[in-house]
Amino acid sequence: MINVENNRFPHSAELFRFCKEVLTIRKSSPEKVTDQDVGALLGFDPADCTHWKYGRKNIKSIQNINQLAHALEVDPRNLIDISLGKNVLYDALIEYQGYGEFICTDVERNILMQEANRIIELANIKSVPVLLPELSQILPDVELKAQEGQKEVVLSRYENGKCYITWQKGDRFGTALRFLLMREFALVMLNSETLKSKLPQDKNPIFANALSLFLLMPSHLLQIACSQCDPARDTIEQLMDLFWMSRTLVNIRLKDFLIYRN
Repeated sequence: MINVENNRFPHSAELFRFCKEVLTIRKSSPEKVTDQDVGALLGFDPADCTHWKYGRKNIKSIQNINQLAHALEVDPRNLIDISLGKNVLYDALIEYQGYGEFICTDVERNILMQEANRIIELANIKSVPVLLPELSQILPDVELKAQEGQKEVVLSRYENGKCYITWQKGDRFGTALRFLLMREFALVMLNSETLKSKLPQDKNPIFANALSLFLLMPSHLLQIACSQCDPARDTIEQLMDLFWMSRTLVNIRLKDFLIYRN
């Protein structure tokens, strides 16, 4: 039987799990991170630690968030997003660990941008957020679908000349999973003869990251969105909601857009 009391503050329980995962990633010794190690971040005794773990205690004060951010060396806004239910655990961990490299040469970027614009035009994308099925229809040999019982978060496989990009069925479809699926789609595009002849394939992981951003945040739609943002509110927050993208990815794309103007 589910203890309803344990689910009073589910986002707080998610924050506890995030802190424990970060401590595990940071820990250099083979010793296992305990629940009390997490509670110690806020000076909690075992009882309060248990209440936090099971969502009986709400952790949302600025003081607590800043204390956790300082102890874990993470962006406090990431913790706030978890505490407000904006980020699921997987999304938050990807934000913490990063998405990899995005920087290309000007020539490489121009090739990727032209390809992204071509796909966006073919798919007739005129509104945000850009949906993956809208883009995948341009490549008939690619199929996106959730897969029952799949262990990997995202998996690409080729079968009878077709590429199947699948993800774990049942997972909440968040911004990180959305980007990872788009990255697999971009890798398929990079294997086309046209792009293979223009770009060094050893940099495909970097190119896939950049191409994914160009597809999910097209230049013309980003320009329109920026012009319509409410100046009295956080611009990044507004773009996150409009494009259904994470804070880190929006920051990377917006910086790129301001430098190159496209």
